[in-house]
Amino acid sequence: MTCINKEIFINATPEVVWRHLEDPDLLAGWLMRNTFRPEVGAEFQLRKPESDGWDGIINSRLVEFEPPRRMSFTWNANSIGSDTLVTIDLTAQGEGSMVRLLHTNWEGVSGGLEKHYASHSAGWDDHLWLLGKQVEDDREEHKAPPIDWSRFSLYTAIDATPVSIFQAWATSGGMESFFVEMMAIRDRDGRLLDPDELVTAGCNYIWRWDSGALVTGQFLDMQPGREVGFTFGESKVRIRIHPQETGTVLELCQYDMQDTEHNRMHLHTNCRSAWVYFMTVLKVLLEHGVDGRDRSRATGASFSTYFDPAQSGVVLAGC
Repeated sequence: MTCINKEIFINATPEVVWRHLEDPDLLAGWLMRNTFRPEVGAEFQLRKPESDGWDGIINSRLVEFEPPRRMSFTWNANSIGSDTLVTIDLTAQGEGSMVRLLHTNWEGVSGGLEKHYASHSAGWDDHLWLLGKQVEDDREEHKAPPIDWSRFSLYTAIDATPVSIFQAWATSGGMESFFVEMMAIRDRDGRLLDPDELVTAGCNYIWRWDSGALVTGQFLDMQPGREVGFTFGESKVRIRIHPQETGTVLELCQYDMQDTEHNRMHLHTNCRSAWVYFMTVLKVLLEHGVDGRDRSRATGASFSTYFDPAQSGVVLAGC
């Protein structure tokens, strides 16, 4: 008999995990938007965006509801053509819970059993992972770590080669493609580097943003293809490239920031938000070929926490 059988351990009691099954909003958080009602026999829908000819609606009916141990409901998308059955069992295991999901009754499915089985199996892997993540984040003892005001790190996954990402940070042409309006880099002898020429340690730079602001600094030690660093005002920035099986993880660390009230706002908070903006611009550029920057002189710095529309000549309607 065809059956999808999944198990995941969650470091929370069954009572805690159960809240994420019975509460419609928490259920939506890890599964889908829904009209769920915790009453045996109640009909409800699970809803996703339309895709590939599917209207995104799963019609369901609650068959079993035994808090905090078992929930069972039918599962019928119009692309399946019959009621399948999803059963979720929670079992205490030490201080945590073993969550077991069975998806059965596939015998009457139309439109290619193998295709539906494979897509649902992969889908349940992802949804159960989300359930575990959601429960963990919601635990009362989950505390945010103390803030280290001297540094921060940011990460973004980019579906691009490590070489293309490295060149974006290690050449003036690369920096101008997503980050600054103008960048000039000179080597130790004062020679101006070509736009596609890789920097070396000790090179000096000057760049100008679309807002007109200038920054000068120096490139630090680097590892070609893997790491590049540079001074940035009263701090330093290090870029690291981490190849993955598919795509690349870009790591940006800004560090050596003195912990002062001014720097907490100017370097930590303001720079952090700005780097998120430019890392997103780079991701969109490399993945889709689109430069998503605002190139306007008036609003080109609107990502900054210091942006003041009035001083930039931008008129906004009242709130």
